[in-house]
Amino acid sequence: MSFADLTRVARRQHGLVTRAQALEHLTRHQIQRALAIGQLESVHRGVYRIAGSPESWEQAAHAATLAGGDGSFLAFVPAAHAWALAGFWEQPPVAILVPYPRRVRVPGVEVHESQVLDGIHVDRRHGIPTTSVARTLCDLTACCTADQVGRALDDALRRKLTTIPLVQAVFDDLATRGRRRSTIMRALLGERGAGFDAGGSDAEVRMIRFLTAAGLPTPVQQHRVRTAGRTYRVDAAYPAYKVAIEYEGFEFHSSRTSFDDRYERDRALRVIGWLIVYVTNRTSPIRLVDDVLAALRLRGWPGPPLLPEHLALVPPKSAQAPDAGDEPSRA
Repeated sequence: MSFADLTRVARRQHGLVTRAQALEHLTRHQIQRALAIGQLESVHRGVYRIAGSPESWEQAAHAATLAGGDGSFLAFVPAAHAWALAGFWEQPPVAILVPYPRRVRVPGVEVHESQVLDGIHVDRRHGIPTTSVARTLCDLTACCTADQVGRALDDALRRKLTTIPLVQAVFDDLATRGRRRSTIMRALLGERGAGFDAGGSDAEVRMIRFLTAAGLPTPVQQHRVRTAGRTYRVDAAYPAYKVAIEYEGFEFHSSRTSFDDRYERDRALRVIGWLIVYVTNRTSPIRLVDDVLAALRLRGWPGPPLLPEHLALVPPKSAQAPDAGDEPSRA
């Protein structure tokens, strides 16, 4: 047993060790001596940092879970930040979940209790015990708007960090094990039914919602067209009418290669009879619907020539406040 052995343990924990881990390698007297001469630094009660280890947000987050005891997990917005979910890039104050009814106080850390901290609800991120992506998304409904949670959900789906069935399973599990059903997550899951594709960007998803909310058929997302020995992909399409919809963001086409690839794709699609509707961040919802409707009518779509006043151009309310009925501290 030596201090070098303890340092090896700390390397796996962002430079941190618990007192229990220290006692596996040092005597109580040696621990006191290491603290006195500055080899160890106290971070929280029973949690030490090896002197000289770089301080970071991740280290603070890991220290909080160690101070919370076994079964403690980084949660809520800090967990969303750890998973780098869209909209949660800024480093937030640390918050953790501990098993109910454990009573824990960690200075500078927001502590909640939960009866459900196992299985598909938990994971590790950068070596830190963290709620799973699916659980994190469900917990966010208690402190974030539906727009924020929906953006994070689509980002997680796009990056294949989770799936709709897995989020649904966590949502159902929380409901059956004590938490009230979240109206926000229920609505988000309802909007993303079977066959939902998170697409290549948030703008693409919003584009699809505007079209369907206005009464147009739901287009096929990320549709693939094969021609001349190559396969091309468009953001959305009505294959039966050979109408494609492409969101054109400057950030996606600012290089010479991307410009050339886009031109070649469009040329190949036009050769075999596709009509392409372009959308940019300046395209209003009404203009989007008008352009797509006109393209479909040109291709013989049998639907009405006019949609009912473009009534529901704004998608279902998704900017509502966090769920007041959610009880993250107990489930």
